[in-house]
Amino acid sequence: MRRVTVKRSADGGVIEIRAGEKVVGQVSNLQSQSESVMSGTFAHRPAFADIAPVVLKLSRALNAGDGEAANAARAELEAAKLQVWHTSHDMRIDRAQSLVIAEGTVTFAPNDAFIMMRTGGL
Repeated sequence: MRRVTVKRSADGGVIEIRAGEKVVGQVSNLQSQSESVMSGTFAHRPAFADIAPVVLKLSRALNAGDGEAANAARAELEAAKLQVWHTSHDMRIDRAQSLVIAEGTVTFAPNDAFIMMRTGGL
């Protein structure tokens, strides 16, 4: 008897970073770092310059261990509607205020719907 393993995944499609309706970049090589964190490579095309100062502010605050400044920067990014989107399903896949972009890497906490899609729960 031959065994076959079927793996269902929601990874087909492009993962984008958007600020509202504007695409600021794409995420490739998306993978789980743990049960609650995902990361991937950030390609800042077509545009990133207008969001970069706040992203840098968050990265510096996190590196310095300044929770108050990090929370303020996260709130700014959320107000700018900087979010992670799965294009095939046209849905936001990150939890609010979890997105970090630093040194060419995107890190975020996936929302429950995306976790269920990735694990085949839907």
